Amino acid sequence: MQLPVLTRTEQVRRAILHQILTGTLRPGERLLEGKLSKELGVSQATVNAALQDLHNQGLVSKLLNRSTNVSRYTLADIEKLFAVRVLLEPAAVAALSAIWSEEAQDSLQEQVNQMRRAARTKDLSKWGIADYTFHQEIYRLSGNPYLMQAGQAIAAAPFAYILCDHLEALPTDYLAMAEDHQEVLTAIAEGPEAAARVTRHFLEEWLNHSRRALREVSANGSPAGLQLTAQLKDPA
Repeated sequence: MQLPVLTRTEQVRRAILHQILTGTLRPGERLLEGKLSKELGVSQATVNAALQDLHNQGLVSKLLNRSTNVSRYTLADIEKLFAVRVLLEPAAVAALSAIWSEEAQDSLQEQVNQMRRAARTKDLSKWGIADYTFHQEIYRLSGNPYLMQAGQAIAAAPFAYILCDHLEALPTDYLAMAEDHQEVLTAIAEGPEAAARVTRHFLEEWLNHSRRALREVSANGSPAGLQLTAQLKDPA
């Protein structure tokens, strides 16, 4: 499989997305094209094109005064995106399984390995980025550009919502979660039917778990999962 070469606009989009996912750029923060242009060493036209792509994904908002800000999402927004993802991602893994390659295997395996390392060092930010990249790679490598576009549109906002402010609210054994991703990877190699079945089960379990925890945070105003620290303290 020949992987696409990233354009300058795509490189800038990913750089800004990384800042959003890691909380460097906060929800509601104004994005200044001139400042980003200098920081990233590219033209303002390239930054503008990257911001338009992020706007199409719903990650940034263009306001009436023509300013561009990092989008704010509600829990209700995230739950709706979760529901769409459960339907879409099994189709993406089935498509990927049908054209499975060593390059795809290596790309996804690297993200699983990064999740394992991040869980062992208790670096939840790195764990979250590896998790996000794993799922985006599934869409990108599926061979279907429409799945890739849809995956970008529905996946980034929930990851940004969770990684920025709510990751520690999810009482999860993150090393075990890395192994769950390994099971998905193994299923993709087994064939489209197994890939879709395992992925659907994985997503339903994780998204139901996340929904309950995030609703508790929303209701109580405090993290539901402070036991997370204890779970990560002595990873197996």
